[in-house]
Amino acid sequence: MKISILSELANHFRKRDYPASFVNFSQKKKNLEFLQKYFLDDFILIIKQGDLICEHIFDLLGSGPVKICHGMKAKGFEGYRYDMQINSKKLTTNHHYEPIDWHIDFKSGHRWNPKTYYKRIKYGHRADVDVKIPWELSRFQHLTTLGEAYLISKDEKYAREFVNQVTDWIETNPPKFGVNWVCTMDVAIRACNWLLAWEFFEDSPLISNEFVIEFLKSLFQHGRHIRNNLERSRTLSTNHYLSDIVGLVYLGVLIPGFKESRKWKSFGIEELKKEMKKQVYPDGVDFEASTCYHRLVLELFFLPTLLVVINDSEFNGKNHREITENVFGKDYTERLYGMFEFVLYALKPNGRMPQIGDNDNGRLHIFAKRDVLDMRYLLTLGAIFFKEPKFKIKEFGFCKEALWVFGEKSYKIWHDLEENCLANIGSKAFPDAGWYIMRNNKDYMIISCGPNGQNGNGGHCHNDKLSFELCIDSKDIIVDPGTYVYTADPGWRNKFRSIAYHNTVVVDGNEQNRFNKKSLFKMRNDAETKCLGWEISDEIDIFVGEHYGYERLSHPVVHQREVRFYKKHGGLEIIDRFEGKGEYNLKWNFILSPEVRGSLNINSDKLQWHKKSTFYSGKYGGKIETTKVVGEAKINKNDYFKIRIKG
Repeated sequence: MKISILSELANHFRKRDYPASFVNFSQKKKNLEFLQKYFLDDFILIIKQGDLICEHIFDLLGSGPVKICHGMKAKGFEGYRYDMQINSKKLTTNHHYEPIDWHIDFKSGHRWNPKTYYKRIKYGHRADVDVKIPWELSRFQHLTTLGEAYLISKDEKYAREFVNQVTDWIETNPPKFGVNWVCTMDVAIRACNWLLAWEFFEDSPLISNEFVIEFLKSLFQHGRHIRNNLERSRTLSTNHYLSDIVGLVYLGVLIPGFKESRKWKSFGIEELKKEMKKQVYPDGVDFEASTCYHRLVLELFFLPTLLVVINDSEFNGKNHREITENVFGKDYTERLYGMFEFVLYALKPNGRMPQIGDNDNGRLHIFAKRDVLDMRYLLTLGAIFFKEPKFKIKEFGFCKEALWVFGEKSYKIWHDLEENCLANIGSKAFPDAGWYIMRNNKDYMIISCGPNGQNGNGGHCHNDKLSFELCIDSKDIIVDPGTYVYTADPGWRNKFRSIAYHNTVVVDGNEQNRFNKKSLFKMRNDAETKCLGWEISDEIDIFVGEHYGYERLSHPVVHQREVRFYKKHGGLEIIDRFEGKGEYNLKWNFILSPEVRGSLNINSDKLQWHKKSTFYSGKYGGKIETTKVVGEAKINKNDYFKIRIKG
């Protein structure tokens, strides 16, 4: 793109009031006044986080707080540490700025060569090296916090840091070279976060025309790269492709002056419509067999939809649903609503999402610091967008993310809605996803009895058929232990997705679905499932299901599990039945939450129980010790076992 065109575009970009991102300039002052009135305690936290960002101290994917710079010494990961020091590069940034090393896995110390063509970059082949680390940092999701600190404090050091970090990144990551151009998804998410951050800093006197030109030039290169490197195949598109098209929608909407902007926007909107049908089941659940990826995919559909809606000429500040139906269609809108509705039922009474399938902490934007599994904010966003009272949960309250997304008017919309409460959220089945949720006020259980996801590919699925999570009186009791890591350690990757790390029964040491030896993001589609019964009432919920993963054995056997969730007197009963043609060694595993203190009341007339140490990962990259309760038995052909659990 010619400099003269970029210069003209930069002038227009700086003066524009329209199109608007979420943090519209006209709302900033009102937002700040409202935040000061209701969320004053958060100001201190945001400023502290902003200061850490200025010091280049980041805590990403289980790293703990780490100062990232050239020549840094990494702590190492799982006993491995790479010493790959490099001299700091001179940049056209403020002379007090210390450059960030954008190419390093700052956990292991491994560094990718920034001069390597992006299609020749290798990853996943070296012990304990995690390519997600530099990718995550280069998503620039931290710029939102930096912008919030600037809005609150009016301190130009935050604006200076924004300019310096973006300049630093552009100069050390030329297009098509280095690790940060390898994954198109991350290129797209970076573009979205740069555009969002601009709304915070656009009025700073430190924003020069020269910077805006380079900023827009790089965003144009991002758009071209995304369009030329879309992540899809003829048979499958997932959250990666969805992220790609979201990036194009953001660029097309927020920078209409680019030559390709109109095409990017129209292409992106049409593809969003198609992907909603492909990636979201009719029951409203994402098709990747992961509750945490459901959150990511919900953000990837919802936020660009909102961006398009608020920039529509017919938008009046209130008619979100009407504009969505006009632009995206009724079916799209209903499935988007269904995605929020799933969150309503799936969130445990403590506001945390159960971990079924993979969890890599994936987000599009991060507006507020909270625990990875705390997803209450999604219900606040859904309540405001759809004007839906049942998403307004008394015990969860108003989540401040809404102020950065909708502005200060969001609180009034939310406040005026009638109130719902945990006691009113009943049990519900999501048969397409195969997730069955039993609820009784502050008691909760979710059972997994569904497909492997991704049309059988199983990329983010775990061997968790007939496994469950249990929450009693809002306290986690039996949990899914999570994911820990991906390519950084294939051994740990397979442990955390194995049947032994889930609350179900292992037969003769076999996996329900066999792993693909060539890929950590595939598994054989062995364990088909069937729900045989689902009954709910005021006194008891009953689930019956089975899986056929062990029919491939030389002596086939079917595992059937019946769960009785008692509402009146509390507790539950599990009846595990086995129909086979030989002798089998069975092992039950129940993984306890690290928060459980003391013993769990588990009884069975035919099983002896003992405790073992295991691991739990509540977020990607981190694991802690916990306890699992193990039961063992040997059977001949057919047998059944009754297990009673009381909190």
